[in-house]
Amino acid sequence: MECDVVAPETTMDRQESAAPPARLRGVALACPVDRAALVEEGPDRLRCSACAAVFPRVNGIPVLINDANSAFAVADYVGGQGYGGASYGRAADRTSGLRRLGRRIVRRLADVQSSIAYPGPEDALAHVRAKTSSPAVLVIGSGGCRLGSAEDHVVHTDVAFAAEVDAIADAHDLPFESCSFDLVVAVAVFEHVADPARCAAEVVRVLRPGGYVYAVTPFLQPVHMGAYDFTRFTPIGHRRLFRAFDEVAAGVAMGAGSTLGAGFAGFLRAISAAGAWQRVAGLAGMLAAAPLRLLDRFLPNSADFASGLWFFGRLRDDPPVSDRELVTTYHASFGRGARKLPPP
Repeated sequence: MECDVVAPETTMDRQESAAPPARLRGVALACPVDRAALVEEGPDRLRCSACAAVFPRVNGIPVLINDANSAFAVADYVGGQGYGGASYGRAADRTSGLRRLGRRIVRRLADVQSSIAYPGPEDALAHVRAKTSSPAVLVIGSGGCRLGSAEDHVVHTDVAFAAEVDAIADAHDLPFESCSFDLVVAVAVFEHVADPARCAAEVVRVLRPGGYVYAVTPFLQPVHMGAYDFTRFTPIGHRRLFRAFDEVAAGVAMGAGSTLGAGFAGFLRAISAAGAWQRVAGLAGMLAAAPLRLLDRFLPNSADFASGLWFFGRLRDDPPVSDRELVTTYHASFGRGARKLPPP
């Protein structure tokens, strides 16, 4: 892969030379509309050095969205609200007695994870850090989670405000210069984008040669986040999404037990839309789903029935893997997958 060639300096560029270029955790920002450099224009806004588009900062967080190509609009964030479909963190529980106990039980059930052990984002970062000192990392859809330590150059983006989000950005038009990052992390992201192929191409664009991607994406899961849930991927479909990468390791993130648990919970909730039934069905579904998720690691033949998949790959020096080659890569051992990444 070749990085974009820097365009010759224009008259507007020379006029803007006095304005400081905008950077975020050491990474240069680019206009999500035309990818030209962004410059600081006071404490509350950024401006494109080429098209003069203006992007606000809301409570110190830059909102860098291409309105013409996004399900989200910059204006929606100006009041400090923005996309309300994601809820990061939990409000303080002010109930007491049996109701409080019941809520704690429900939360414990909801927090039971799949028993499959697989490498996470921190493992991917450690792998890249071992090969590249002080790697630049982009997290797409970070929510309220922070990857790495304060010393790491990690930029956290999302389409919703959260405590750890550095910038509001849509993965269809990432607001960064080409060849800016050594690693891109996207956990539970590609099901929520309207055009996954375009977003994958943006990941490739912002990565440096030999850069890495780490992704976890649903396969057999019910709809979540309503209208902002677009797509599901089979194992081979997930691999094809990242065909510009050589696979380092990949596998099942959530197995057939998780699939069965989610399906049973969905079956119960489909019986009636009544509020009382939805509450009963939700609790019954969680009671059944939690132990089923614990069975995942005992089901090695899970690939075709997986609830979720993970992929860690290195950007290829060669053209993308062809479809003819891809269909020969499906292998039985994928069901269990790797529990650790190979040595760097």
